[in-house]
Amino acid sequence: MVKAVVAAARPRRDRSTWVAYAQMGTYGAFVYALGASTLLLRDEQLTSRTVAGLHASAWALGLVVMSAANAKVTRRWGRGRSMRLGSILMIIGIAGYTSGLPTLVTTVSVFIAGLGGALMVAGLSAFIAVQQGAAAPAAVSEANAVGAVAGLVAAGAVGVGVVLTLGWRPALWSLMLVLIVVEIWRGAGTSAFNISAPSHGVARKTRLPALFWWTCAVMLPAAGVEYCVALWSAEFLREQGGLGSGAAAASLTSVVAGLIIGRSVGSRIAERWDPERLLAFAFALAAVAFMVVWSSNQPLVMLAFLFLTGCGIGLHWPLAIARTIRVIPEQADRASGIGLLAAGLAVMTAPFALGVLADAFGLRTAFLVVPVLSLLGVILVLARPVPLVRARVGAVEH
Repeated sequence: MVKAVVAAARPRRDRSTWVAYAQMGTYGAFVYALGASTLLLRDEQLTSRTVAGLHASAWALGLVVMSAANAKVTRRWGRGRSMRLGSILMIIGIAGYTSGLPTLVTTVSVFIAGLGGALMVAGLSAFIAVQQGAAAPAAVSEANAVGAVAGLVAAGAVGVGVVLTLGWRPALWSLMLVLIVVEIWRGAGTSAFNISAPSHGVARKTRLPALFWWTCAVMLPAAGVEYCVALWSAEFLREQGGLGSGAAAASLTSVVAGLIIGRSVGSRIAERWDPERLLAFAFALAAVAFMVVWSSNQPLVMLAFLFLTGCGIGLHWPLAIARTIRVIPEQADRASGIGLLAAGLAVMTAPFALGVLADAFGLRTAFLVVPVLSLLGVILVLARPVPLVRARVGAVEH
C-alpha cells in the first residue's frame, strides 16, 4: 500500500508551479552570487573576514525577521501578493548591495534582500506543499534544483565578469531584471497561489507537536552547512587551493553543480525511497566529501569533492523543509515560516561564526564547522524520524 502511494507521488506542474519554481531560481541565484561576490566586495572595501561575514548575517537576519512575521503578512496580503512583495524587496536589496556605497549600506541592503527572500521561499514552499500533496518532497526538490541551476549560472557569471574585467555587479543587475520578468509572467492576479490557505487565527491557538520542533532543529544544520559552503568556499579555494579571486569565485560552481545533481536526482529518488534515510545519507555524504576537501591543497581534488559535497547538500534543504511541513500539512504556511525562521537563525550564526573563527584560528580550522554540522544533521534525523506512512497519509489527506 505504501509502495503504491510513493510510486504515484510525482509532481504535477501548471503555470503557477513553474512561476514558483522560477522564483526559487531567483532566490538560489542571489544566494550563490552573494557567496561569490562577498570575497570580491571584501577586497574593494578592505574589510576583515568578520566584517565581510556580516553580509551573510544581515541576509539571515532578514530571513529571521520576515519568517517570524510571515503568518501576519500572509494573512494580511495573501500568499501570492506576499510572494510578489518578496520580489520587490529583493530588487531593492540587490540595488543597494551593488551600489558601491560603504559597508553599512551594502549590509543593510542585504538585510532588505533577506526580508524579500523569506517571503518568497516561505510562500512558494507552502504553495508547493499544498498544491502537490504526497508529491511535495519531490516537487520541493525540483524547485530547489531550479534554484541550484540558477545559482550555478549566477556564481559562474560573477567569476566570468571578473575575468572579462566587467566586474561582479552585472551578474546581480541581470538578476534584478529576471525578478521583474517573473512578476510580469505571474500576471496581475495572484489568487492561484492562495489555494487551501489555512486560517491563521486558528493555527496560532493550536499547540504544535513535539515532532514538529524536532524537524525545525534539523533545519539548523541543513541551512548552516549550505550557507557556510556557499559563502566561504571561494575564499577557501583561493587560500588553500591557490586559485585567483576570479577563478575561486567561478569555481564555486563546482558546489552548485553538485547541488543541481543532488536535487535533480534526489527529486526522483524521493519519489520511491524513504525520505528520512535519504536525508541522513545526504548529511553523511556532505560530511565525508568535505573532509577530503579540507585535507587537500590540490585544486582539482578540492573541486571534485566540493562537487560531491554539493550533491549531499543539495538534498538537505528540500527534504528538511518538506518534512517540517508534512508534520502539520493543515498549517503549511505556519510550518514553512517557522522552518525558515530556524534556518535563518543558522544562516545568521554559522557563516559569521566561521568568519570569526577564521580570523582567530585560520580558515582551514574554522571550516571544521561544516562536517560537525553535517554529523549533527545525521543524529537529529535518526533520533526522531517522521514516519513514512504518517508523512504520506498526512500529505494525501491534506
